[in-house]
Formats: sequence, structure tokens, C-alpha cells
Amino acid sequence: MTNEEKYLRERVGQKNPFRTPEGYFDQFTANVMAQLPERTLKVEPQQPVAKKVAMPIRHWFYAAACVAALLVTAFSFHFHEVDKGQPQVAVSESYIDEAADYAMLDNMDIYQLLAEE
Repeated sequence: MTNEEKYLRERVGQKNPFRTPEGYFDQFTANVMAQLPERTLKVEPQQPVAKKVAMPIRHWFYAAACVAALLVTAFSFHFHEVDKGQPQVAVSESYIDEAADYAMLDNMDIYQLLAEE
């Protein structure tokens, strides 16, 4: 319990200050219904609804878009040629030399790292 809650409970207490008159809810529904204005309900004859045989054209567009997305994804994976022997990113030798100097690697360490793969 926080300090604010303690303070409020000390000031107000645990009592509920709100009261309803005796028997108020006994006839509540009847009193509310009596106060509502009367409305007449218009009943219109129902027209026979024609069955829709064909789907709306937008459903065909959605289906075509899904098929196109699947085809593009499938073709991109199928024709994506990756040469397993060559690295995918071209790295210049000067960059490798700078990285080796920064990491304080000598040739023996580099040979060991390459042999582990």
C-alpha cells in the first residue's frame, strides 16, 4: 500500500459514502421503460436476395497478388547463385592488413584461424 493510499484511508476511512434509496432497483426497469418515447416499428417487405455466384473482382486481384508474390519469392531463391568457394563481399588486401595490425595478429595466428574453418 502506498503512502497516498494510506493517507486517503486515514482521511476518508473504509466506508462507502454512496447510498441508494430502499427499493430503488425493484422497479427500475419498469420506470425506465415507461420514460422512453414510443416508436412504431416499420416493417418493410423483404426483397428476394439474388445469390451471388461470382466472387467480386477484388478477390481475384488479391489472389493474383498472392500468387505473384509467391512466384517472385520462389524465383529469387531458385536463381540466386552463390559461389561457395568465393567470398560474397570483396575485401581489399589493405583492409585485411590494417585489421591484422589492429588485432595484433601475426602470420602464424592468421594461418591457424584459416585452418580452423
